Amino acid sequence: MEKDTYIIAEYIKGSIPGETLEMVTFAGELSPKKRPTIVLLGRDIAGPAQGLAEKTGCDIIAVMGENLELYNADTYRRALLDILLPLAPTWVCLPHTAMGYDLAPGLSVGLKAACITGVEAIQGRTFTRSAYAGKFLVDISPTSTSAVLTVLPGSFRPCRDFRGPVGRVTTVERSGSSPRSWTLEIKESPHRDSALKDAEVIVSAGRGIGKKENVDLLKRLATLFPRSAVGASRSVCDLGWLDYRHQIGTTGQTVSPKLYIACGISGAIQHVSGMKGSQTIVAINTDPSASIFRVAHYCVVEDLATFIPLLIEESGDLPPAGHRPPQPGWP
Repeated sequence: MEKDTYIIAEYIKGSIPGETLEMVTFAGELSPKKRPTIVLLGRDIAGPAQGLAEKTGCDIIAVMGENLELYNADTYRRALLDILLPLAPTWVCLPHTAMGYDLAPGLSVGLKAACITGVEAIQGRTFTRSAYAGKFLVDISPTSTSAVLTVLPGSFRPCRDFRGPVGRVTTVERSGSSPRSWTLEIKESPHRDSALKDAEVIVSAGRGIGKKENVDLLKRLATLFPRSAVGASRSVCDLGWLDYRHQIGTTGQTVSPKLYIACGISGAIQHVSGMKGSQTIVAINTDPSASIFRVAHYCVVEDLATFIPLLIEESGDLPPAGHRPPQPGWP
């Protein structure tokens, strides 16, 4: 019997993020003979649901209600279980985002399904994910007949526009909210920096840069590229070496520049999830066994305080230490 696969879509500030489209590609590998069904929750989502059906060719279940305008884990979980329990899905897929890994455990309990998070690759019924801060890869196969899966953003390419028949949209009205909690308001982090989203080249700092003064070295490297920006791991932001608006990762921003230069970054899954979709990744680290080298296309085992000045000098254009390029959002 062909597997039934359901994707829980995200709807944020009037749009469906790219992570949901990555889930369609993942579901195609999971169950190649049958297109998945996408479940979309929100208040006024008839238009977005139709657009998603046209773009993906998937059937859409649009769950609409006043109580679904703002995300609430308990309310969303109850609404989804009402839909999914009668359908007895084999696979329920969510992006490994704040919403995804918040919902997944509760859904797995309600569905009596396995729960596998942070999936990076798939081979049949075996799923690969990182463990121990990215130092190991673990292959996991569920023993239950169904599983709830969260997929690491950037692990799969977003699906292309579907050229076949448009999917069918089914609307379900949902009333009532969680008796245990309710969401009053959702505020976007004031640290968001559009320069990171728009940058074609990102030079990113990890704790391994050693000291705050070395941030200037990374800024000098970034000046060699047009449309560049400086990013950071959470640990660098927690140390106060860079503002949180530079943070990349699970609790920061997700980026996919043409070139990502990771300086002193260990490669913890929380950071990798925010930059894995970069076209070319260069990693500079003194530890030859650093996890970042597993996702990097080019690996440099060297002290960045030695390597970066040589790289800048080799470019033939050594900018002065205080130089800053005239581009929006430069730190």
